[in-house]
Amino acid sequence: MSIAVSFRGRSGKAWDFQRVPKDAPWARSPGAVIFAAPDSFGWRIIRVMELSGRPHDLQPIWALAEAERYGATAVFLALEFDARERKRLVADIEEGFSPVCLGPREAPETSLAA
Repeated sequence: MSIAVSFRGRSGKAWDFQRVPKDAPWARSPGAVIFAAPDSFGWRIIRVMELSGRPHDLQPIWALAEAERYGATAVFLALEFDARERKRLVADIEEGFSPVCLGPREAPETSLAA
C-alpha cells in the first residue's frame, strides 16, 4: 500500500510523491525519488535523485544504500516522464530541503592549492 505525500520545494510548489516499499521496482520508473528518515517534524530528506526509467540502471540502488547509511528508511517516488520537469523537480526539492547527501553533479568543486 502506497501513501501519498507532498514535499514543497524552494519554489513553494507541492510535489506529489508516493511512499513505496524499498523492495518494489521503483528504480525502473521515470521520475524522481526521495530517500528519507523519520524526524520529529515529519521526514528528514537524505537524498533526492532523478530516475531515468532505464530497466538496468544501478545508480538508484547504490544511492539507496548510501542513504541508508545516514538513516533513510523510506522511499518516496514521483513519476514524471518529461526529463526537463524531472530535473526541475529534483532541483526544487534539493534547494528547499538541503538533503544530507548530494549527488556527484551537486557536489561543490574544490580547487587544489599549488
